[in-house]
Amino acid sequence: MGLKAYVKLMRPHQWYKNLLVFIALIFAGVRADQPNRMFDYLNIESLTPLILGFLAFCAISSFGYIINDIADRKEDAVHPEKRNRPIPSGEAKFSIAIILAMVLFASGLVTSYILHPLFFLMVVLYIINSQFYNFYLRNWAIVDVASIAFGFILRAVSGTFLLHVPFTSWLIVGIFFFALVLGFGKRYNELQLLGDDAADHKFVFTQYNREILQQAIGASSTWVVMFYALYTYQNFMDIMADFPVMLTVPIAAGLMLRYVYLIYSGSPVGRKPHLAFKDKGIIVGTILFAFVFFLTLYYWVPLRDFILSLFPNIEWW
Repeated sequence: MGLKAYVKLMRPHQWYKNLLVFIALIFAGVRADQPNRMFDYLNIESLTPLILGFLAFCAISSFGYIINDIADRKEDAVHPEKRNRPIPSGEAKFSIAIILAMVLFASGLVTSYILHPLFFLMVVLYIINSQFYNFYLRNWAIVDVASIAFGFILRAVSGTFLLHVPFTSWLIVGIFFFALVLGFGKRYNELQLLGDDAADHKFVFTQYNREILQQAIGASSTWVVMFYALYTYQNFMDIMADFPVMLTVPIAAGLMLRYVYLIYSGSPVGRKPHLAFKDKGIIVGTILFAFVFFLTLYYWVPLRDFILSLFPNIEWW
């Protein structure tokens, strides 16, 4: 019953979701009027509130995980994976877990209130949504995953308030459908793991089946790629020759297809999305995407002009 059990109880491996606070940097720095200003926001003044906002969401999300584990301790005790969690396994004391949850709750709320009133509002909405999910919404098919996706949107939008930039419909739509892929993928993977006993562990599996989840994953992943393509086209259609960011669309599609493949193949990535970055295909695709993204956004014009200077006597167009 050491410190390690209580760190595990906070699920730090899930904190990657809170990195969505930083996505405001991309949407602030990639605009049609000023398409390559992202580095302008990479300074202490801009990053400090984002880092503190990330930490606030980590505290609040860990509070929610602990409350969820306390509420589900009996069901988790008979689950093939969840029975190893600190509370159902007995590694963490029930009373100390409650105290830890309250400390995280208070620190997260106080930090968010100090940072920005609208950020504080996003955190409060996140708490309400997550607790509705824990005690009610997770029992309703489709609604359960939509609630998870709403939590992703709140994280992403909150960062724009800390950076003092407007959020766009692309931010909301893109994050929503991406979160649907993660949510439906998790349900599908859980169904693979639990098989015919799935409904005994989660009531919502009386409403889900493989066919429904496959359709939902396929549709959601298609929408992610489609909306990303529309975003890059609309944002750069008048300046495509200088900023051909649409070249990243095929790579984004490949990454999405790889993730869907991992879900369908039975990989635990569906249940634990953070494991995706141990997959060689995801790693290579992410590096390639980042390289092409920054190349087309910041270095395309000088690279193009250099290549053209090597062949001065050729008419290219």
